[in-house]
Amino acid sequence: MKTEFERKGFLFVLEGIDGSGKTAVCHKLTEILLDDGYDAIYLREPTNESPWGKEIRERSPQGELTPSEELELFVKDREWHIKNKIVPALIAGNVVLMDRYFFATGAYQSGVTGISWREILRRNREDIHAPEPDIVFILDVAADIGLERAIGREHRANLQFEKLERLIQVRKTYLEIAEQDSGTFRIIDAHQPLDVVVEMVHENIIQAVKSRYYTSQE
Repeated sequence: MKTEFERKGFLFVLEGIDGSGKTAVCHKLTEILLDDGYDAIYLREPTNESPWGKEIRERSPQGELTPSEELELFVKDREWHIKNKIVPALIAGNVVLMDRYFFATGAYQSGVTGISWREILRRNREDIHAPEPDIVFILDVAADIGLERAIGREHRANLQFEKLERLIQVRKTYLEIAEQDSGTFRIIDAHQPLDVVVEMVHENIIQAVKSRYYTSQE
């Protein structure tokens, strides 16, 4: 896989525990950015297109995958996603909104595989050359509220992910990643109304896009 490319576009990632509102915020932001005149696209992980992404989506909700199996599938699915979707979009100059990325794998898998989130993130960055986001937004919400939202949305629990004790740990890991990792993070209070969360993320995205544009003109 080609690891160096001319990055004309932007990569913004929305992360958070189940029920934090990532998907709804991503969809609304995509519409707003398109209305703003940006070539915005929405991508999510796991994908619906690679065989590994399909396997995760089919088997994970039933609790059929071991943590190690799931970790390997996520890495293979992401490698496909980077090559076929993410890098081409960044080369084309798109504003890419990602609904989960390798930070989710670190937050969710570190607690159950015994592999540290640092090692999981390193593997994604170095082994499959995952492009670094311009900003990672952590939509932070209490685990019990996230679980209530997620179960209410799906009318059933995801047996692999949506357990209160696990979501408490995942939230803790997300906040630890935001504090200690080398990436650029913004923590957004996702207890707020959806429109408020969308507006806050939108403001940060526009500021980042304009900042790079004005820097390139100097």
